[in-house]
Amino acid sequence: MNIYAQLAEKIIQEQENIIGPIALEQARKVEGLEVISDKDVKIVGDAKDVLQKLVDRYAKLFGRASIEVCREAVRDMLSQAQKDQIPQILL
Repeated sequence: MNIYAQLAEKIIQEQENIIGPIALEQARKVEGLEVISDKDVKIVGDAKDVLQKLVDRYAKLFGRASIEVCREAVRDMLSQAQKDQIPQILL
């Protein structure tokens, strides 16, 4: 699994810790993200765009706090990814 799929996986897991199974339901609605389970995620297409859509979906439903949860979830992993491939909202 590439780093971008790992970032998506971590975001989903952290959201699931807070909001429960709704997190997985919402992730499955993100175009370009194939979600089998919270530990089996594949990005199809532009990773930056897919990550942005994932964060936006949670923010739309649950507000600003969900963005902070996403940022915190991936903070330690960002150094493994190319900065230009990370949505600004996660930096």
